[in-house]
Amino acid sequence: MTNQGTRIPSRCSSGSPVAFKWFDGIRRSEPDHVQLAVEACLRAVDSDTRVWNPFAKAMVKSEFKKRIERAALGQLVPVEEVKPVGQQPSPPPLYEIRWQDIAVTDRAPGAAPQDAVFSKVIVRMYHSEPATLPDHFIGHHVHEKIISPAGDTHLLQDTEINVAAGYFNLGEASNWAAL
Repeated sequence: MTNQGTRIPSRCSSGSPVAFKWFDGIRRSEPDHVQLAVEACLRAVDSDTRVWNPFAKAMVKSEFKKRIERAALGQLVPVEEVKPVGQQPSPPPLYEIRWQDIAVTDRAPGAAPQDAVFSKVIVRMYHSEPATLPDHFIGHHVHEKIISPAGDTHLLQDTEINVAAGYFNLGEASNWAAL
C-alpha cells in the first residue's frame, strides 16, 4: 500500500497556506489541533523503555510542531517530508508527513537509566486532503515506523495506514461534522 503512484502532490507542499485539523474519530474540546497532533506524535514515540528528560521531550515536541506548522504553510519538501501513500488511483487520498531522525534514549527493560543508549527513530503522521475541504489537511494517525529485520516493514506500515484510512472514511461518512 505504500506505493506513491501517480498522485498529485500534497497541499502541504503547495506553497500556499492550508488549515490543519486533527480527526482520529474522537471528538475533543481541545481547540488547538496542532497541539492534539503533537501529543499524538509524542505518544507514538513514548514507551516503557524510553528515558525522557524535560529538555529532550521539549525538543521532540518542538520538532513535531514545527513540521506540522510548516505543512500548514504549504512549505514541506515533496517526498523528503511529505508524500502520498496508498494504492493508486483508489481512494482514500492519504499522505504521510515524515520525520526521519527523532532522537530518543532507550534502555533495556529492567536496566538502570544510566545504561540507556541514544538512538533515532522514524515517525509517520498520516493525513488526508479531502476534496470537500479544499483548503484543509486533516491529521488522522501517527506511529513510529519499525524497520523490521524479518522483512515485514511494509506490512507493518500498511497496518498503520489502514488505521488512518478508517478515520478518513469515518470523517467522510459524517461529512467531517466532528471537526
